[in-house]
Amino acid sequence: MTLPTDADLERLLETVEARLYDDLFDAVPPELASREGLRLHRHGGARYLTAGGHDHPMFNRVMAVGLDDGPAAAGAAEATLDRAAAHYREAAVRRWMVQLLPHMESEAFRAAAGERGVIRLRGWAKHLGPARADVPSRTDLRIVRVDGDLAGEERERMSEAWAGILVENFGLPPAFAPWLEGLVGRERWTLYVAKDGDTPVATGALFLSDVEGERFAELTFASTLPDHRGRGAQSALIARRVADARALGARWIATETDEELADKPNPSYRNLKRLGFPVVYVRANWGPPKPRD
Repeated sequence: MTLPTDADLERLLETVEARLYDDLFDAVPPELASREGLRLHRHGGARYLTAGGHDHPMFNRVMAVGLDDGPAAAGAAEATLDRAAAHYREAAVRRWMVQLLPHMESEAFRAAAGERGVIRLRGWAKHLGPARADVPSRTDLRIVRVDGDLAGEERERMSEAWAGILVENFGLPPAFAPWLEGLVGRERWTLYVAKDGDTPVATGALFLSDVEGERFAELTFASTLPDHRGRGAQSALIARRVADARALGARWIATETDEELADKPNPSYRNLKRLGFPVVYVRANWGPPKPRD
């Protein structure tokens, strides 16, 4: 497959990521979904991710805007702002965002956002590269696949640790941990930890999806405990996941990081570029300013 360029590539990669979140929210235990207000619904191609009552933009955002509408969907982004504001107000969420692809971020949209008190937040950079056989990595940590290398009590312990590290580093509600643990062994998901001796210190996940006749791998849920950063955990986790994705038939690897800004450098952004996964676009995040209280 020859990858398209510009807007077509943006829509292709948004489809890959949308499949991941469709499956992630499908994995929410029903009782947890009801208690914590966790749900995903669609409006056209857009996905509205919701964690009612929790001010966490990772799970309160609108993604894949215009996915089914094509590049000339006049007013689609502006209308999405109004729907999003009403939706998250009803869900008692103050911090939310609408994610826009570059070709949708028009002057008309920026004017509409300003009229509604919505600002541009830090964007997310989408990285894409081939499933290389030679991704370099160097670490004294040991990378293990939770659902493949482990069994019994050790698998259970590492599943809990995997979710616990994400809850701690991402600032998620502890109640989300069982949802994340439930991804262990789920079809299309593979979860990993980096261990310092017997202690898990970093995480990563791999999600496979087939889009337009091509198998893509999405790297996600990368996180390292603060005291163990700078030891090559994420490079090693990337290398292991890329190797496994390649063995499972994926030819392309996609992932995202916070965009790098002059006053906000991002080591993950630079690390991915160094390992052969350049930025193909930056997806802008638009939402209300962070509440002061």
